[in-house]
Amino acid sequence: MEAVTGPWKQLLLNALESNSHLRHSSFFQLATVGLNGRPSNRTVVFRGLEENTDKIQIHTDYRTHKIEELRHCPYAEICWYFTDSWEQFRVNGKIDILDESNPDLNKLQILLQDLKEDQELTN
Repeated sequence: MEAVTGPWKQLLLNALESNSHLRHSSFFQLATVGLNGRPSNRTVVFRGLEENTDKIQIHTDYRTHKIEELRHCPYAEICWYFTDSWEQFRVNGKIDILDESNPDLNKLQILLQDLKEDQELTN
């Protein structure tokens, strides 16, 4: 059975490709709900899409405020603007946190391999 994905996914992939020559095109804003109930927004780096889904992946330090906020309220919205093509994407949904408390071993193994490859590229 084929996975169901959002209608925006192919449009986003097209925007990523047409703006790939701009380094800042891999950055987008992630808004969460703070522990005080107020909005909290920050810039994060796109790390890919989970295979056969429309789940957007980022990597972050588990000690950051966003992790605490997402554990409190697991819903968030991203806003991603592509400067060359003048396209903006706003996507919201429930966030999955992968760590020792939610050990999807297959996903963690893929993420660790991606991190290893990223480190090899930067060294």
